[in-house]
Amino acid sequence: MGWAIRGLIEGFYGPPWSWDERLDVMAWCHQRGMTHYLYAPKDDPLHRERWRERYPAEALAGFERLLEAGTLQVGFALSPGLSIDYASAEDRAALLEKLVQLTAVGVRLVCLALDDIPPRPGLGDEHAGLTRWLREELDADVALVLVPTEYTGSTSTPYLDALATGVPVEVPIAWTGATVVCDEITAGDAQARAATLGDRPPLVWDNYPVNDALMADRLFLGPLRGRDPALSSACAGYLANPMVQPLASKLPLSSVAAFLRGDDPAAAWEQDAAALGIRGFAAACDGVEPWQLTRAVVSSFGPARQEAMARLRAWIDEAVDVDAVADEKLLTEITPWLTQLRAEREVVRIALRVLAALDAGDLAKATDQGLALLYLWPPLRRAAHSVMGPRCSVRPVLGQWADGTWRYGAGSVLEDRNATDSLVRFALASLAEAG
Repeated sequence: MGWAIRGLIEGFYGPPWSWDERLDVMAWCHQRGMTHYLYAPKDDPLHRERWRERYPAEALAGFERLLEAGTLQVGFALSPGLSIDYASAEDRAALLEKLVQLTAVGVRLVCLALDDIPPRPGLGDEHAGLTRWLREELDADVALVLVPTEYTGSTSTPYLDALATGVPVEVPIAWTGATVVCDEITAGDAQARAATLGDRPPLVWDNYPVNDALMADRLFLGPLRGRDPALSSACAGYLANPMVQPLASKLPLSSVAAFLRGDDPAAAWEQDAAALGIRGFAAACDGVEPWQLTRAVVSSFGPARQEAMARLRAWIDEAVDVDAVADEKLLTEITPWLTQLRAEREVVRIALRVLAALDAGDLAKATDQGLALLYLWPPLRRAAHSVMGPRCSVRPVLGQWADGTWRYGAGSVLEDRNATDSLVRFALASLAEAG
């Protein structure tokens, strides 16, 4: 089947991007083979809270700039579910008039976003009816997609049954996977989801690398992982939800684009991380590589430990070196996390000095450095920005019950996977044992 839609959806909570930022990211993604950009920022009041109000001329001029750029196909989402009366002719007319504002300037992809609203019995029939009516009212050359209220999971529910029978077959229905944020999305999951919607292939809304709301302490700068290559034959399309930080989003979106092309996401990530000048920093934010380097120190002995310590020391020096970053706006975006990483580097260096002094039999020096750790380590653990892996980070690994209410997933809390903490604990334990 292949991807009919492959791109990104600006669908996060938080400050929407500027028009210049959108153009920049769209050009980057276009160069890497993406085809679509969908406008859906939750905190644009005219997208969600005040959806009935028409956009002013300056906003329409912004959309026209995106269209004129000729990079990605531009889509527009409207999210009326918090206040719409589905049976009201007046509200339906307001919905159509708002969307026609955008189609009149050239938008040819419209999204009816009915996510993140309270579930209730009968909602599926109302959503199906509204979608069916809207499909009939829009011009034939304007594509329509639906983001449903129940957008996770692969089990039939009364709500999904109503969509399966009531939404026109040509309208793709969005799906985030088994949960809101997923470590893995498989073709089998997609096929099961399709079965709940009358064998309609889902449109993947992938909440990677998004870092809004609960996840604002982190920059998800690592490569895309856990996505089944066979998804391309099981889905109608794929849209990645980027981070609040547009320029930092380029690197993970590079790996997403590689996945959509059928290439290796990790290899594309390596290439663009080096080109952007943030390879080490990005790995520190991702957390996987520093954890592996730290575990090598903890689990080795003798000369092997000395080599592992040297590798970690050199790696973290590289991670804080951003002299090659040419984009000042990118530097501004990452500065809070870079400041945190520099503080973490100092603590890592001290912990390594503790271990080196112990290996040399200098207990006094090791103790002196250990006392420094006791002063410097605790403030790191209270910081607002997470690097070197999660200490206690939260993400919405949430599913939905059959009635649409939320179901908590154990993976929502990530803790004690921070490389700095692991090394410090080991250094202090080693010091205590030596004393």
